[in-house]
Amino acid sequence: MVSAKRRKEKSVSKVVNPTPGPSTIQDVSTLIEKAHSLLAQSNFEVAIKILKKVIQLQPDNLEGRELLGVAELEGGDEDVGREHLLSLFPPHTPNPPQTHSPYLYLAQSAENPHEALGYYSTAAAMIENDLKESQLSKEEEVEKRGMAVTALVAMIEIWMSDLCFEDAAETNCDALISRAISISPNDPEVRLSLASIRMSQQRTEEAETVVMGLYDEIKEKQPFDESLPALPVRLNLTRQLLEHHLHLPALDIVQTIREEDSLNVEGAYLEGWALYLRGEALSSSRPQQPETSPHSLNAIPSHGIDPRSSNIAGNVPKVGMEDIDVEDGLKGNEEVWSTPEECFSEAMRSLMECAKLYEEQEYLDEGIGAHVAELLEGLDKKGVKPAEEEWEDEDDAEDVEMV
Repeated sequence: MVSAKRRKEKSVSKVVNPTPGPSTIQDVSTLIEKAHSLLAQSNFEVAIKILKKVIQLQPDNLEGRELLGVAELEGGDEDVGREHLLSLFPPHTPNPPQTHSPYLYLAQSAENPHEALGYYSTAAAMIENDLKESQLSKEEEVEKRGMAVTALVAMIEIWMSDLCFEDAAETNCDALISRAISISPNDPEVRLSLASIRMSQQRTEEAETVVMGLYDEIKEKQPFDESLPALPVRLNLTRQLLEHHLHLPALDIVQTIREEDSLNVEGAYLEGWALYLRGEALSSSRPQQPETSPHSLNAIPSHGIDPRSSNIAGNVPKVGMEDIDVEDGLKGNEEVWSTPEECFSEAMRSLMECAKLYEEQEYLDEGIGAHVAELLEGLDKKGVKPAEEEWEDEDDAEDVEMV
């Protein structure tokens, strides 16, 4: 019996292609242009309808089929999306795609890490070749460098997680990060990937130098500053600052995230976690080692050390109180976070908000949910009460009291 998925694939590959007339070509061109606009607006539902019309009018239109695959992956049926993208390859076509885009999308939806690495590797090589041989405008070059870095960093992350126990993991990560640095040495994602690799290799001082170098460059910037790294990059930076016990710089960065996106679950989690660690550090007159978070390590192990079971404190040097109070560039809350009681109270408020957002958004990361529950239980046992919401001015507070 032929499976439903296989039947769909056959239907894609055995379409009778009528010869399009001039009016059909013009219609298809207009529809594809409209689809591009809709995809840019994340209006996937309407884009899918339009692109299905393109394929109906011109079944062999490869651009339309690729866009339909992308639209389905982003906002429709992932299996159907992959099917459309795979139809761009032999035996459905004489030659494989000559652009990197289908490879990147197939890598992101790959069924296993080795498949993903294959697609990412091809895409990265194609982009790197374009950078060497093509006559690109400055804008095009910047875009190409960004895409190459995305592919290389994605491969590093696969070796650091799914394939972390393979003997070649460390060697491959070193090779990939060297390529990424040669393409875009100042890219924040590249620098944080380098720091993660160095941490996994027990080269802690090098890792901290990289992390603090990035922090120093952006610590004076305010929320919504377009020159700030993207939110996912700042979340990664926050996690790595916490790995080095740099609680106040971590709070400094996570504040920009919270102000820009108050509904970000991981932002609320990291804010609460950083405040909790700050409170623990202030509670002790000796160097404080933070407990292990399930999200605290994203680095590759050195030949079989699982980062998910490795204690943070075992990978970083002990720090004293003088190392904790890194306040340069902080945005005015260092006085609020000056006592353990204040830190724990603020932490509880952030973690309670995180738990609420987690449930409302049906967030998929179970590790965050479990750790937040654990922290809240610990704070409750300490008798901690959540900090009260602060208001911008007296009028706001009065308005709430009247409701």
